[in-house]
Amino acid sequence: MPIFIRFLLCFTLFSSQALGQIIKGRVVDAATGDALVGVNIVAGTDRGATTDLKGNFEISLAGLKQPVTLRLSYIGYQTLEKPLSEISSAPLVIRMTEASGNLQTVVVTAGRFAQQRELSSVSMQVIKQADVLANNSVTADDALNRSPGIHVLRGQINIRGSSGFTFGVGSRVMVLLDGMPILSAESGEMRWNVLPVENVEQMEVIKGAASALYGSSALGGIVHLRTAQAGDKPVTQVNLFNTFYGAPPAQHANPWEGQSYPVSMGLGLVHRQRFGKLDFSGSLNAVNDDGYRVGEPSRRYRANVNLKYHLGKGWVAGLNASNLLDSTRLFTFWTDSSNAFTPAATTTNAQLNYRRFIDPYIEYTGKNIKHSLRNRFYRSHTNFNNEDFGQGDMHYSEYQYQRHWNTSPHFKTVLTAGAVRQANFISSDIIYGNQQTVQRAAFVQIDQQWRRLNYGVGFRHEQLVVNGKLKEQHPVFRAGFNYALTKGTFLRGSYGEGFRSPTVAEMFSNTRIGTIRLASDPNLQAEMSRSWEVGVLQQFSLGRMQMQLDLAFFTTRYQNMIEYTFAVFLPDRFDEQDSAWIANNDLGRLAEKYARFYPKAIDSATISGFEGIFSGRGQWGKWGLQFQLGYTYTNPINHNPPTSIFGLPNDIMKYLKYRYLHLARTDVQLSYDRWILGANVRYNSVILNIDEDYYRFIPGLIGYRLNTIRGDLITDLRAGMRLHEGFWLNVVLRNAGNRSFMPVPGNIGEQRNLTLQLQATF
Repeated sequence: MPIFIRFLLCFTLFSSQALGQIIKGRVVDAATGDALVGVNIVAGTDRGATTDLKGNFEISLAGLKQPVTLRLSYIGYQTLEKPLSEISSAPLVIRMTEASGNLQTVVVTAGRFAQQRELSSVSMQVIKQADVLANNSVTADDALNRSPGIHVLRGQINIRGSSGFTFGVGSRVMVLLDGMPILSAESGEMRWNVLPVENVEQMEVIKGAASALYGSSALGGIVHLRTAQAGDKPVTQVNLFNTFYGAPPAQHANPWEGQSYPVSMGLGLVHRQRFGKLDFSGSLNAVNDDGYRVGEPSRRYRANVNLKYHLGKGWVAGLNASNLLDSTRLFTFWTDSSNAFTPAATTTNAQLNYRRFIDPYIEYTGKNIKHSLRNRFYRSHTNFNNEDFGQGDMHYSEYQYQRHWNTSPHFKTVLTAGAVRQANFISSDIIYGNQQTVQRAAFVQIDQQWRRLNYGVGFRHEQLVVNGKLKEQHPVFRAGFNYALTKGTFLRGSYGEGFRSPTVAEMFSNTRIGTIRLASDPNLQAEMSRSWEVGVLQQFSLGRMQMQLDLAFFTTRYQNMIEYTFAVFLPDRFDEQDSAWIANNDLGRLAEKYARFYPKAIDSATISGFEGIFSGRGQWGKWGLQFQLGYTYTNPINHNPPTSIFGLPNDIMKYLKYRYLHLARTDVQLSYDRWILGANVRYNSVILNIDEDYYRFIPGLIGYRLNTIRGDLITDLRAGMRLHEGFWLNVVLRNAGNRSFMPVPGNIGEQRNLTLQLQATF
């Protein structure tokens, strides 16, 4: 056979084998090296594949004509094309880069697996690390308070009117840190300074019932803080700040006149690095705050560490730990509205708090399956002025199994199932006594994607055992869908059932908040809720400006809603000591004797409303613009309102207490080269209904509320300059108009203050 013919046959055979080969590879994030799950990969015109839980994929090239190109697309990342000529026989490692200025975000909270936020069946808000740093938010609640539909009352988070004001006891919003709950065992409250905001990657907020996946306390929503993990390159971040408080608004007396004004200073330090198979992420945080009011200094120190060791063959073991020490004084209410920055006599309470947790875990990730066993031991300890203490130990364990079926690029299924056990051990001399509660739960959820339609259903069954006796058990269900009407239009709808079991503090507490007695009720039953939502997300572009409009209509019906009530049980006749206190305006001592703050169930309530969020981002050479405009209307109705003791009309009494009808949040930032200029504007309408006994107990409250009947409009301004690559000097002016506002009765908001901030990343 001629040599030419032999060469031709060999070449033909080689080409055939090349085109018949199976291309294997792995897709990772270009910055962190983390696997990207669910990347769509197309070879030629219609040959497709999707990356698995490890980011791996394989595609057969049999029958495809040359030249063959792989096209990779993933929401939030730049579309990538790889010609066949660049592909060798060795397995590929393809790195995808996040798209700058892209509004699309990957989240994990809604379904316990990574998915594009646009495809979620529930309303979600995502707060990035840049948003936290821009406003110098040293605690997570400060950053959340600047987001649409969210308001925080003295540390208690309220999403779309789900919560009133209970001094933090019994949160209706579940707070997660890296996938596990971080509410305290004894009171179900959130101490926001536990969360390592200096090392946050993003905070994901679910608005609406999520008990089917996350259990008790998730009936009003979820806040999930995800910490940043080590990437391919070491990263060190430093954040230094110094805040100078100014004079109070003109209508209030200045307690610092002729003296030094209070200041606050802090340091945040983060380092992330990979050492072979070990991923390390650690942070330190220290804040020394004089407090913006008299008599409420705070000193806090926190250290966090995240360790992850890659054992090989899909196995990973890790350990997260944190220690917080917080010394503070609690400001209960003012002397009077004129002296709003000075506490009434005996109404501040010293506290020494420490919070510690340690989280050992182990995970196995196969091609399409994942097993995870996570644990958290969380101790919350509070010493009340050396008079008593309360301590809660939470032992949390969760096993989770997840299976992915990628039948085709157009049909995918995710099964998530798991079991949870949480044991709470509470001890104190007086406040709670010694109590023990155990929560057991099992959950399952199935999510499917069929072309443009994403839909899912979930179920959870949970039991609560109190001091060895079964108190209650609840099955809850959820369902939702998301349909892509067009490439940029997503229609969603969801139904969710929620519940919240009463906390030990609500059932057994016997303590004081300042001078006010906090009472309890051991017969309280769980709250129940049913939530519905429909919404639409529209994405569009105008030149280089990417924008999206998110509209949602929602309603939630509550049964047995536990709300705290403030009441002063005055006697028919005052004794001699009472008369002396009244004559001297020493109402703090009168409160200590007669005031009570106690839980009370509301049989039936409904919260319905509307929310719209318009956001955008664009870049034109050295110029950049980003904005977010949000408005939320809620109608919180008590179907069996109490009768007013002062004869207030039913149009006022019908509203649930401590809710806002209107919330507006606006954030705009303009950048040019190495300069930025931004503003954050917040509007809260007046709280229509509060506990009426506050009117006769807190001096000047009636007059103050009448003078602020139009609500509160607070403006924060910020400016920054890049000194060098990775180094920024920022100035933040909070409450620029020095407006007087009152978040809760007798508690004035912070006056104008100026912060100097230095950020460094290297």
